[in-house]
Amino acid sequence: MTTAMFKTGMNRSLLNKDFFQAILDRAYGPNRALTKSWSEEELDSSASILSNISSGDDDEDEDDENFSSEEDEHHGGSLSAASPSGNGNSSHSEEPCPMDDMTGHFLYRIEFESRTHPSILSSPSSSPPHGSFSISATSRVENYHHTSTSNNNNDGQLYVVIKSKPIDTALIELTNIMAQLQGGDFAEEYDMVKDQTGFRNSHIREIELAELSWQVGGAMESISTKVYNVLRNDSQQLYALCLEYLDPSQGNITHMNSTDTALTSWSSNDIHLVLRELASFHAQFLGQEDRVLGMTFLETPTRSLMKLLRPAYEAMVKTNRKNEPALFSQFLTDSMLDFLEHSDEYWAKIEKSPRTLIHGDFNTRNICLRLNPNTGAQKLCAYDWELACCHLPQRDVVEFLSFVLPPGSNEWAHYIEYHRLALKAAYKSQSQASSSVSPAIVFPSPREYMEVAKIALLDFAALRVAMYGVSNSFKMVDWLPRILNTVEEQLKRMGPMRAPSDKIIHESKL
Repeated sequence: MTTAMFKTGMNRSLLNKDFFQAILDRAYGPNRALTKSWSEEELDSSASILSNISSGDDDEDEDDENFSSEEDEHHGGSLSAASPSGNGNSSHSEEPCPMDDMTGHFLYRIEFESRTHPSILSSPSSSPPHGSFSISATSRVENYHHTSTSNNNNDGQLYVVIKSKPIDTALIELTNIMAQLQGGDFAEEYDMVKDQTGFRNSHIREIELAELSWQVGGAMESISTKVYNVLRNDSQQLYALCLEYLDPSQGNITHMNSTDTALTSWSSNDIHLVLRELASFHAQFLGQEDRVLGMTFLETPTRSLMKLLRPAYEAMVKTNRKNEPALFSQFLTDSMLDFLEHSDEYWAKIEKSPRTLIHGDFNTRNICLRLNPNTGAQKLCAYDWELACCHLPQRDVVEFLSFVLPPGSNEWAHYIEYHRLALKAAYKSQSQASSSVSPAIVFPSPREYMEVAKIALLDFAALRVAMYGVSNSFKMVDWLPRILNTVEEQLKRMGPMRAPSDKIIHESKL
């Protein structure tokens, strides 16, 4: 078996006939039978780490109740390209990045043929299967239903990807190793809070979210990568998902791994489509904070947690400034430190605002567009949900815009307001269609929504972008200079968050 598979503890014997037959049942229904075992090929994969913004229309203006999914002609053009900024003469450690090979991705080809007798695994009259795959592995696949695919042949092949997951403690220790190699206050502070930085339960989070998606359906299932089967064995610490194979060479997947070309490949129409479908997903759980916070497999940032994490993140920001001054400017460093200094104030505002289940790592590394060859219509497809949590819907939006808009873009206000309108329309539609949606909430005005979006951008900068900086110390992140430039320019344009008299100027202690 391959090195990565050994590292993640995966056991080939778990991937047996019953496992792959269950995949066929979910993909095609009950009339396909496995005719051959399967072949395996390891895929290249990398682990995720982890303006004066105007408020749009006046607060008194009523929103358009007939929000349309069609785009205004003014916003139908393509985004212009912009050259990424350089990162100066910063040096990088020759040490290999400890995050490499933490998640194994393996491509399997399954051969099948038609059959006349339905499988007991997918029979509507039978109970959901919980049969043994091997001596100790148990299936958790439930709610079998037909999933349309591009391969409708009675006989043929289905390509799937097995994504094996490392136990969360291994991931936590590896991130701590990265902190310890930095030394100083960062190493000391991070070691004390390493278990609370978002990676706890990361080995089961995608599995639980896949099952949640099967349960709730709707927009969450629509925008997610198809999951055909899952494996979870707590006693042996074995965790894996069986995913559809997203293959751009087939012509039905676009914008995959598009970070390097994002400024030219993501048109305004594409961005509108993503924000519209993202808003539909956000609307499913909007205002249901108690429900989402009760999902124990998530690790959600809170006001009290940020008080605990603040010293570690402050040390991280200062370390980035010391190690990479050409990347982390004094302005960007001061902005991050100011946010952390006043995190209690900001998080009080966050927790008073409508929150929802978010993807948490929503950028061009983890999304693509899926094309329907019959209609030509495109749909959002999001994958790698390891960092999902309960947060502001604007948090996903500002991260996405940081990757697809050039530094200094004046389109932020338009896109954030577009998402607000799409979210409001989707929430209203889903509330009318389902009694499970939470009671009506007081929807924020354009100005209120924009102000909270500013906080979300600061949160993204101080917590996630700072972590990118640590990773960059071990293995150069090619796209990081452009993202930092975009975030910095946007923070400058949006202006201070508080009155000047309340502004605290941080003196550099590097």
